[in-house]
Amino acid sequence: MWGFNISNGLRPQDPLINLPFDQWWFHGHLKYPPHPNDIMQLPVGQKAMTELSCDKDATSWWPSGPGGNQQDHSNPDYPCPGAPLAQFHTKGIDDLGGCALAVAYKSDVNEVQPEDFVVFSVNHKCVWNLHTYFEVPADMPPCPNNKCTCAWFWVHGEDSGSEQSWFIFTSRKDLVD
Repeated sequence: MWGFNISNGLRPQDPLINLPFDQWWFHGHLKYPPHPNDIMQLPVGQKAMTELSCDKDATSWWPSGPGGNQQDHSNPDYPCPGAPLAQFHTKGIDDLGGCALAVAYKSDVNEVQPEDFVVFSVNHKCVWNLHTYFEVPADMPPCPNNKCTCAWFWVHGEDSGSEQSWFIFTSRKDLVD
């Protein structure tokens, strides 16, 4: 994910509402790409598991986070340990707006525009669990140069705040085979 390996005060979980294009596009992290080996593989015809949390320190990536291990071992699938439901913008499981995965079939991220993304999977109970699964269709077209740019989108109900969030990540050839 762009911006995943930096700590410049801009957190991926920060709201995007009312930001100009250059600040919400890639969360303002276009200059901070993921490490070349940090590629999420999306297995076609199977489920892809994501970790969605209010803080990197509550995921399996906590060793690279700023605050140490914040995982809640007594409730390991809660996305925001120590925080109320309002922290992830919901009043309960029936108040979720859901999430989507999308792909832009461009291998050069600098050429990607918002209209290039095509949604290929949704999860209506997203962000309820830290470990969230998305079905990846079996008939996905191949990525150009074995590399696609993908995004995760989240929209939640207005009663908990109306902003939306999304994150950009890279996927390679495994998206297609």
